[in-house]
Amino acid sequence: MKSLLTTLTTLIIGLTAFAHEGHDKTPGTLTAPHGGQLKGTSQLYVELVSDSAGFKLYTVDHDLKTIPVKDVKIEGTAKLPKQKQSEKLALSTSESFLETKIDAKGSHRYTVDLKVTYKGKTENVSFNVEPQE
Repeated sequence: MKSLLTTLTTLIIGLTAFAHEGHDKTPGTLTAPHGGQLKGTSQLYVELVSDSAGFKLYTVDHDLKTIPVKDVKIEGTAKLPKQKQSEKLALSTSESFLETKIDAKGSHRYTVDLKVTYKGKTENVSFNVEPQE
């Protein structure tokens, strides 16, 4: 019994000696450049970064390099849980992002549906947003 315990202890110590950084990351996952949620289309990624007043949208290519927002057309709607209909979003353009304000009316979560057009191709992405306090 003592030799089995010694063998197991040696094995565990030996395996941890071979462990190295990066094993806590899931292979193939991407880290959003601005710390938000990242959703992809066949041509680009849209990143949504929420705050207590609304959210910002950033566009990046599949190498996570910024795509100017002037090159992408985005239309969207937001739906609060207790609403029957979606509300059209008024997106204001900045140099590197689109921004909108949303009154979540006390909701802890709402859905944002976007229609993204880039290089003549239109695709849809959807986000579940939890307003940040």
